Amino acid sequence: MSKNDIWYGFLQAGEHSSPVVRDATLETKSQKTIYLYNHARGKFLEYAREVVEPKLRELKPKDVALKELDSAFKAARKNFVPGKVAKKWEAAAPAAAPRESEEADGAADDSLSMDFSEEF
Repeated sequence: MSKNDIWYGFLQAGEHSSPVVRDATLETKSQKTIYLYNHARGKFLEYAREVVEPKLRELKPKDVALKELDSAFKAARKNFVPGKVAKKWEAAAPAAAPRESEEADGAADDSLSMDFSEEF
């Protein structure tokens, strides 16, 4: 990755404004979107090009310390996998055990069945 592949800027989006970093080597699955490191959120986000590009401007020294932004960007970049969105429940849920078929053990387990024909 060369320095020309990295762009430091600022996303002007009202309450959601943030310093951002664009790594041109990261490609999305669509020509209509780009990945930006959003410093306020501390992670990479995928943005629609036509929406976000008009809201980007060059980074000013008063926006954030470049060293701080660069350090946070590099840390996030190490763990970023383009196109992979990890959901909390996917990471926390154990894998389901394979079901045993009734044919495999030879007979159905009648201990769990109930007779609904009797009146209570």
